Amino acid sequence: MEYLLAFHGRARDSPTKAAPFFKRDEVQKPFTLPPRNADDRRVFAYLHKRGIAPQVIRQFLNAGLLYEDAVHHNCVFVGRDESGQAKYAGLRGTYDLDGPGFKGDAPGSDKNTGFSLPHDPRSDLVLVFEAPIDLMSYLTLHRNTPNALALCGLYDGALQAYLADHPQIKRIELCLDADGPGREAARQFQDKYTAMGYAVIVEEPRSGKDWNEYLQKRKTPERGR
Repeated sequence: MEYLLAFHGRARDSPTKAAPFFKRDEVQKPFTLPPRNADDRRVFAYLHKRGIAPQVIRQFLNAGLLYEDAVHHNCVFVGRDESGQAKYAGLRGTYDLDGPGFKGDAPGSDKNTGFSLPHDPRSDLVLVFEAPIDLMSYLTLHRNTPNALALCGLYDGALQAYLADHPQIKRIELCLDADGPGREAARQFQDKYTAMGYAVIVEEPRSGKDWNEYLQKRKTPERGR
């Protein structure tokens, strides 16, 4: 994990089949990353409160895949293309004491670029999650995960792009949420990518709705897969 990160979404209710589109007279806003805060203390504290291991948080911060925005102090999860250029930014509020916190995408974000670990060519497997926090939760539980991608929702454009960029990937492990929408998307994706020749399996957390909820119910992380 540390070796991988040394190199360097769509909302949950989005469709699983159709790609984003724009009206003929609609101009997509140019993408820019939110301004960065002087430090990442609120982001670190929020993610640590969610059970994510400090070393996992630091690795993403150091890799430029995560930071705290200066205006609202949101978590900014950065999606980068194969050249390392930022194309997507998922935002997550760090204050959620009164209920679900803020979630959204930075204007102009490309939903065909997901939040992912730098690709490890030594593995032909990619693990697919709904949200960056679930990906980070899984890494806290399984530190030696090779390739992992968060769709930042249930639209699979980022997975399609990832597979096109990495033809050596032959196996897909769908680690979506264990609820109605997540399971339906997993069923659709399993049928779709199996028909395309990939070996596809579905892995759900042993308890809870998603990997972060499962992580928070555990007291000690699992080592290895």
